[in-house]
Amino acid sequence: MKAFQKTPKSKLKVTPSKTVSSPKGASTPKEALTPNESKTKEEILKSFNQQAWKEYDQLYAELQFYSERAAMMHQYEASRFDRLSSILEIAAEILAVVSATCLSVYMFFKEKHPDGVLSDRTGLAGVSAMLTAGGMQFMGEGKGLGLPTFHSRGEKHKIAKAGWQRLARLTQSYRILMDDPRQDAIQYAAWFKELIDYKEQLCKIVSIQDSVVEMFDEPEEVIKPMRKNKLLFQRYMDLQQDSGKLD
Repeated sequence: MKAFQKTPKSKLKVTPSKTVSSPKGASTPKEALTPNESKTKEEILKSFNQQAWKEYDQLYAELQFYSERAAMMHQYEASRFDRLSSILEIAAEILAVVSATCLSVYMFFKEKHPDGVLSDRTGLAGVSAMLTAGGMQFMGEGKGLGLPTFHSRGEKHKIAKAGWQRLARLTQSYRILMDDPRQDAIQYAAWFKELIDYKEQLCKIVSIQDSVVEMFDEPEEVIKPMRKNKLLFQRYMDLQQDSGKLD
């Protein structure tokens, strides 16, 4: 039975263990990732990129729609100012003819009746018509002096329209590139920042009236022209194919 007897603690000989400390300044080697840990990190990164793709695709889609809408509003404003400029130009030409006629009549009556009241009134009407025609001509087609005219406003809206159309196409092209598996969330963010910076520049060109903005509040007002252009392009492609078959 001696084999099962415990040795008394006083008779146990304990040898102290020595701890080996690494020299000062020496870097502790990092533990290598196990295959499971590496796989987990890859899965997390893949899941993050997939979620980022969805979020950025939504942002790009919203920006593209907003750009198409802004381009249509600027097109509407440019057309409106062009019409106003044309109306004023025609009116100014008519007043210029009236002014020339009144001044001719004034000179004629002035020679025949120097003291006549009719000649003075005719001359005053001619001068007034000439000044009014000049003012209308300036408001319609005038340039310079830093004063806003219908012509200058229309030109600004045309520049803004072209810029918004360009932004819409850039956004669409980046959405296509997002499907490239080599791209990641960092690249999506860089593209989006580029588009937002360009959008900020466009917003500073010219503003749109609230009444015009309200006209395009309904998505159908934006979708209709886009659908019409798409159908027109489809007809063009069909005609191209038919002409190719005939050749």
